[in-house]
Amino acid sequence: MKKSRLSIAILGAAAALSGMPAANAAIIDEVEFHGYFRAGFFASKENDFKKADIGGQKEQLGRLGLESDNDGNFGFTTITNINDDQQLRIHIGVGNTEFDDLIGFIEMDGLTPSGTLWGGKRKIGEENYIFMTDFFYTDLEGIGTGIQDYELGDGFIDIAYISSERNISLNESYEDFVSKAFSSGTDVYAGLFKDGFADPDARALIASNQNNPMHTFHASYTLGALTVQGNYKYMPDNWDFTGKQWADTGYDATAIYHMLDFFGLKGNAFSYAIAQAGRGLGSGNLLGGTITDYSSLRPGSVTQGYHTGEWGDYFGDPYYLVTHREEDALSARVLLWGGYTNSSGIGFFPSIQAQYNDEGTNSVSGADDGGYNYWVSVMMRNIFPVRDNFIVQTEAGFYENTQNGGTWHQSKFTVAPTFVLSDGLSTAEIRFTATYLPLSWTTGDETDPKVKLKDDIVFGIQADAYW
Repeated sequence: MKKSRLSIAILGAAAALSGMPAANAAIIDEVEFHGYFRAGFFASKENDFKKADIGGQKEQLGRLGLESDNDGNFGFTTITNINDDQQLRIHIGVGNTEFDDLIGFIEMDGLTPSGTLWGGKRKIGEENYIFMTDFFYTDLEGIGTGIQDYELGDGFIDIAYISSERNISLNESYEDFVSKAFSSGTDVYAGLFKDGFADPDARALIASNQNNPMHTFHASYTLGALTVQGNYKYMPDNWDFTGKQWADTGYDATAIYHMLDFFGLKGNAFSYAIAQAGRGLGSGNLLGGTITDYSSLRPGSVTQGYHTGEWGDYFGDPYYLVTHREEDALSARVLLWGGYTNSSGIGFFPSIQAQYNDEGTNSVSGADDGGYNYWVSVMMRNIFPVRDNFIVQTEAGFYENTQNGGTWHQSKFTVAPTFVLSDGLSTAEIRFTATYLPLSWTTGDETDPKVKLKDDIVFGIQADAYW
């Protein structure tokens, strides 16, 4: 890509200031621009066609026709070939990350015997993702450094350190602390509010420990079709608003097996089998993840809040509760997903997902056993080609949640005539969606479990593109 004289002059000045030779600094061989956005409007029939809020959990039911939240991000990458063995890539962009601000990281090739050295603010493992449900089963994002694709034997190893933290407001009164503690879904905190917590120094100490960093040490090894990874996590003084200290350590492990067929069925197909398990800070919503907005809201443990309506507070604030795990809490997750397209161009894309959580010792309630909860979901997206650049997509999903013997469920059915244009790397779609939601979150009072939610039909128009 040709560069303007102005940009070369700027780079030359920067090189002089940094002590690098200007001739080397002026060589930017390529600039990439990439991104994603979705924007749409959804109207609820049962709400007189007013704007529909999020009607269900897309990660369990499937995202088609449920993504009423608009989203987007974009970034630039400059690629500089320093010499035959060294390359510098600088990534910078903005988007809907947990930081809600500028993000950027650097990648350097040729500084280690193999692989890529990186540092900065980024997400790793983005390929660990189910596109029909928008579910990242690993969600490792934060500020850190690491080495990727380092050759070891017949495979490749990744190692990284990532720092992440909550974003809980600290300039709140003690009464607000009490209110938030009560809104976490249980009133057993009341017994913890004793005279000691009324002391201003005690309140200040509690407030100062709400946003401590979680240190995550990550290692991953890929050998052929199999990837095995693990995370060790440490978070000092992991306190809640009451002064209770939750787990300060944890770990989790993930195994991913990628098949170039649909669970044995040959053809235009692929499939994945994933197993995950974790303890302490590696359990619940943090299974396979760091502290992010996404890991707070994705399906995990209902004791850490639940994504209902706009966010819903009956089950608690998920951003506040994301690190509230007991040291002996355990979680396991299994996922099977893939796709198959037959000779007529009809595509089948199913996903089966399940997670079990043993909450461990619940010292807040005084019980020896904190209980258990689990969820199971199954969904299928089908793609039917009609003519060039026009398809009809359908999606059906069902999930069930169980907590200490009580169960609830939800299902959905979506039809989406879609115009699509793609060159294989960049894709744009314009969709018209109609979704039937038994027990929709957009009707009734989803914060009151005694109110039966109504069935609803949600109509939508959505544009979606990535490049």
